[in-house]
Amino acid sequence: MKKKKVSYGPFRRVIKQYLQLRRALGFILISAENALTNFDLYIYQHFPQLKTVTKPVIVGYLQTLTHLHGSSLYYQVMHLRQFCRFLFKLNPDTYIPETALVHRGPIIRQAHIYTINELTELLKLARMLPPKGSLRPHTYSTLLSLLWVSGLRIGEALRLNLEDVDTDNAVLHIRESKFLKSRLVPLALSAASALETYRRYREQHGYDQRPNAPFFINERAKKCSYSSVRITFRVLTRHLGIRTIQGLDPRLHDFRHTFATRCLNEAYQTGKDPNASLPLLATYLGHVDIACTQIYLHPETGLLATAGQRFWEHYYKSGSSLKGDHHEGI
Repeated sequence: MKKKKVSYGPFRRVIKQYLQLRRALGFILISAENALTNFDLYIYQHFPQLKTVTKPVIVGYLQTLTHLHGSSLYYQVMHLRQFCRFLFKLNPDTYIPETALVHRGPIIRQAHIYTINELTELLKLARMLPPKGSLRPHTYSTLLSLLWVSGLRIGEALRLNLEDVDTDNAVLHIRESKFLKSRLVPLALSAASALETYRRYREQHGYDQRPNAPFFINERAKKCSYSSVRITFRVLTRHLGIRTIQGLDPRLHDFRHTFATRCLNEAYQTGKDPNASLPLLATYLGHVDIACTQIYLHPETGLLATAGQRFWEHYYKSGSSLKGDHHEGI
């Protein structure tokens, strides 16, 4: 008689709870679910009565993954590390894997999430850019403000023409951006007003007013290039001492990460369902699906605490108990 195929191990319930909590933050976690499911099956096959994750268990499991490349194996450790941190709250004897267990592989650059204070200082410094009395200070302060309030890709902002900026209806027309997709981006009335003010400054300086003329222009009356904007932005951030957590120069593209993260924060703070908000955010950012949007979400400590509290409240109201599951499955 054939044995019944087992598709889960002793940690199946707590893995489900962990994934449910993190998905409430907007993460898709397909690779994490696969990694944790395989880890659970390994435990079932070798330590079916295991109650606590220990270092020998983790090391033994990683030895079964030696066929993976360095970066792939590193991600496996990261998934286990996050999960074990969750387990640690339920069982303080849980071993949390060190990142040094495997070769790190290529360094992944972490996005810098700008604070409102950093934005304020950046705008203040941008308004002081030379030449005095030129359009340049208005160009950079308006461009950075637009990236903050819209989450546009820097290339999308620099490709805007006058005809693409509808300040009467507070809408931007983004033409054939990534994947050759066009979209309409609604703006707050205050943002539209700021763009209209820049348009008037631009007109007062005598620049081209034809509909197909570039919206953001340099001192030579040409469209601002990405390279010159990037260099000027680096001068501003270095002057203010703004660095990423890895000690690197922050990027213009990090404004897009900041915008998406702020939207996620707002969803939680206003009591909205983040899962319902994600498709809207993905459409606004011009993503083909919400899996692309996930890359831009960087929950902060305060948000994680709020999400965790909402998860616990929901879980206990539903009549379930993590405490009970802990005794049964771990």
